[in-house]
Amino acid sequence: MNFKSRLATAGIILSVAFGCNQNTDKDTSGLDSTGADSSMTARDAEAETKTQDFIQSLPSPIHVARIFQRAGLKYISGITNPAANSSKYMSPYSKSINLGMYTTDLAYCTFNDQSQEAISYFKAVKTLTDGLNLTSIFESTNMVPRFEQNIGNKDSLVTLMATMSMESDILLKQTSRLDIAYLSFAGAWIESAYIATQMLKNKRNPDILKRLLDQNNSLGKLIALLKEYDDKQEFGALITSLSDIKTSLDVLNSENTTTHEEEFKKLVSKVEKLRNDRVNDN
Repeated sequence: MNFKSRLATAGIILSVAFGCNQNTDKDTSGLDSTGADSSMTARDAEAETKTQDFIQSLPSPIHVARIFQRAGLKYISGITNPAANSSKYMSPYSKSINLGMYTTDLAYCTFNDQSQEAISYFKAVKTLTDGLNLTSIFESTNMVPRFEQNIGNKDSLVTLMATMSMESDILLKQTSRLDIAYLSFAGAWIESAYIATQMLKNKRNPDILKRLLDQNNSLGKLIALLKEYDDKQEFGALITSLSDIKTSLDVLNSENTTTHEEEFKKLVSKVEKLRNDRVNDN
């Protein structure tokens, strides 16, 4: 399946943005023989290969939500980030992280037939995209009324989410905003892990645990991409926290079963802290 086909079938807002690169449409017809432009082109090509590999190896938030639902993850009232919080996020960093969280919450509610909650999260996503100057994603497709009209029809909602994802992909390619894309996926990953670990605290469902552990590979790839921005303080703190979570996942994926229960408790605590810190950040 090619890249665009994958976007059309598995996307959700911003989750597809990792496939864009900063200089995809750059005109190279004027390259000289000094090697400088050729070197830059090579770096651009390497960056594009990295991000293409990233998106092709990662499930979108909606796909992750479907995986967990099929594994038995049920709806838990009050576990998601309240949609009303969307207006309190002021910095581009907090908007981007929580945009990813809300995409997961939207998918979680949609797959669990929570229609009114889904509408609230759809509007929360719009609030944050507007705040990040991504308004055209919604305006060009009249998306909000279409979403409201199709509440209860999961197939239609998935199609609408895929449309949003393609719109965001196009826009982010034009504006070269990979930092927003990476942070959004980080938020989506954190919220998915949080919902899963909260359920596992009360009932150790082996299928859900397996799906959670399966996310370790995507987390490693995400951390590698975030490191491109590790000169920024907020990114550095996020990388440290995610790397600490990955350490626990590595142990849980190992053969050393005697430490699993203790390490699982550490994992839950680490995910809770990171998630709640980002939810309460503004």
